[in-house]
Amino acid sequence: MKREMLAHCLYCLIMSVTMTGCVSVTVTIINIGFSDTLIREWLYAWSIAFPIGFILLLLLSPLFRRIVDSIIVSSR
Repeated sequence: MKREMLAHCLYCLIMSVTMTGCVSVTVTIINIGFSDTLIREWLYAWSIAFPIGFILLLLLSPLFRRIVDSIIVSSR
């Protein structure tokens, strides 16, 4: 059980870093373009998005996994 919890937390960490990083840099570039402040503005946006994304993944990914499992089982 402890190993499963650690795996879940690590999965959520990797997914949230990747997704919030990509989305926040994309939106930052759209909003301000490639400017001198891009890195600073992106890191600010990412610092807000990452904790929200991480917490949402921790809480919602088990629900999403059950939904996907039930869809797969019902399609057999």
